Amino acid sequence: MNIQFNIIYPETIKKSMMNDNDMILQFVELYLIQSPIDFLNLNKSIITQDLKAISAAAHHIKPTMEYIGAKDLKNKFQKLELLSSTNASFEEILATYQEIEKEFNIMLEELKIFKESI
Repeated sequence: MNIQFNIIYPETIKKSMMNDNDMILQFVELYLIQSPIDFLNLNKSIITQDLKAISAAAHHIKPTMEYIGAKDLKNKFQKLELLSSTNASFEEILATYQEIEKEFNIMLEELKIFKESI
């Protein structure tokens, strides 16, 4: 089965989990549970326009993007963190968030597909 992933990089996941399928499966399952919760916290911060909370939430989510090989998405979370910590215009923060939101949802779907392929 040759699956095309556009956001995640399964080889990065496998490498970070020492190619241990049980560990990979546990990690992916945990991430599929926790990441929507973390993203919901970011969403709440966007709704309330709480720049400190936006920065903290983006910072919290960012490392996991590295673990799953989603470097472009990680960079966008980093940009969001920077924008919100430097008091950029909320319009720019919101535009970055909306871009992230689309990719984040695709990433979740890719993780589900990857999980099924393990």
